[in-house]
Amino acid sequence: MQREIDSLGFPAKQILGIRISVVDLSQLLQAIDGLVQRGRPALVNNVNVHACNLAYEQPAFREVLNHSEVVFCDGFGVKLAGCITGNRLGQRMTPPDWIDALFALCVRKNYSVYFLGDTDEVVGLFAEKVLVNHPALRIAGQHHGFFDLQGAENDRVIQAIVASGADIVITGMGMPRQELWAWDAKGRLDKGVVIAAGALFRWYTGYEQRAPKWITGCGLEWLARLISRPRRNFKRYVVGLPLFYWRVLRSPWAMGGDSNHG
Repeated sequence: MQREIDSLGFPAKQILGIRISVVDLSQLLQAIDGLVQRGRPALVNNVNVHACNLAYEQPAFREVLNHSEVVFCDGFGVKLAGCITGNRLGQRMTPPDWIDALFALCVRKNYSVYFLGDTDEVVGLFAEKVLVNHPALRIAGQHHGFFDLQGAENDRVIQAIVASGADIVITGMGMPRQELWAWDAKGRLDKGVVIAAGALFRWYTGYEQRAPKWITGCGLEWLARLISRPRRNFKRYVVGLPLFYWRVLRSPWAMGGDSNHG
């Protein structure tokens, strides 16, 4: 494990070659605020066990994460891996738990937000519910996430985002689709902090139910998802979790943790 910092100056650690910023929620929101004010495109991503496994298997995805302005810990499994290897990763944050704080920041600073992801029905319902909770929020636009990432359709989506003048783009297209899209789009956007949010739209609207807070708060959300959708989540958790820890323990980053840094 090498001592390092991310592009914004936060302490950073590596898990399976992924640079993870050591931040808490207040620092994350401050970083997003600063990136918006900078006025250039920026990427804010997160990693859980699934993301780490994907990045291990797909170097292109890992490169996107490592070239993002901020990558924060979204998963108790990754946080535990940090503890095992002697590398504290800071606060575990998942978008559904803090997105309202971001929207409140946007209202205070008059930032506009664009929603990109899921179906027309879900993203539309998400926008409606957000406005109920934050009626002064400026929603610059919305678009479903089932578009071709190459060619004319993708061009139209990017052009619509540019024309909207959005300060923040929240994507809900799943990993690694949303991150790869954002990396490709970054060079074509005039501005905008692109924040990957996965299944946020479905959870926020209640289209899909999350486990109770006492479960999500103690690191067992993966088990609740596995029980609720065993066929869909078998590979991700029953196979993916042991594979992740096996990879961590045999990786070059498993040794040399610095318990006094970060």
